[in-house]
Amino acid sequence: MEIGIGRGRFFEDLLRRGFQGLCLDLNRELIAEHANLERVKSRPVEFKAQSFFSLTERFDLVVAFEVLEHYAEDADCLRKWVELLQPQGTLIFSVPAHMRQWTRNDELAGHARRYERRELLEKLGACGLTVERLWCYGFPVLNLTYPLSSGLPRKSVPTVANPERDDPRMASFQKTLSSGDRRFLGLSNWLFSELLWLPWLQAQRPFLEGDSGTGYIVKCALSNRVEP
Repeated sequence: MEIGIGRGRFFEDLLRRGFQGLCLDLNRELIAEHANLERVKSRPVEFKAQSFFSLTERFDLVVAFEVLEHYAEDADCLRKWVELLQPQGTLIFSVPAHMRQWTRNDELAGHARRYERRELLEKLGACGLTVERLWCYGFPVLNLTYPLSSGLPRKSVPTVANPERDDPRMASFQKTLSSGDRRFLGLSNWLFSELLWLPWLQAQRPFLEGDSGTGYIVKCALSNRVEP
C-alpha cells in the first residue's frame, strides 16, 4: 500500500517489480487521475480516496512519502501503520528534516513540523518499530533549491465539499488536500523531473549517512518481528 500518492508515479515502479496493491490519497481528483491512466487500468493496483485509518487489511509493504508531517497527532499515524503491517512487513516513509529549514512551502502544504533525527527515532521506537536504514537526503543540492521552490505559484486551497471527511489529527486538512497541486504544473514537473536532476541527485550519495539534508527516508520493521 502507498499512502498519499499525490502526483507521484512510485507505484508504477512497484508494479514493474511485480507488486500489487492499494494506492490511497485524500484528494479525489488525483485518485481519479491515476485510476484513469490507460497504462495502469489492467494492472493489479486499486486507487481509493480515503484515509488509511479506516483500513483493516494488513500489507507486506507500506509506503508513505511526505505524509507523517501533515499530522499533529503523528503518533496515531505510526501506531496505525504498525497495525497495517504483516508480521514480516516493511514500512518505508519519508519526512522533511530540521525545523531550521522551515519555509513557506511547509506552511502552504499544511505541515505540522519538520523532524529532527533523535525525535524521529524516539517516536518510532515508542511505537514498536525498529529502524533498519535511515538516510538524510538532499545535501548539497536540495538545500539550495528547496527554499527557492517556495516561490513557485500554487493553486488556491480548495474548500472541502464534505466537511465530515476532515481529519482532526491533521495540522490542516484543506492545505494537505492541495499540497501536491501547483499552477503551471507542466513547467513545475519539467523543472523538478528526475531525469533533469539525476546527476545532481547522485551527488548526494556520499552524504546520505550524515544529517545535513532536507529530509529523512526511513526503512522500518516491527520490533518483535520473528525472522523466518
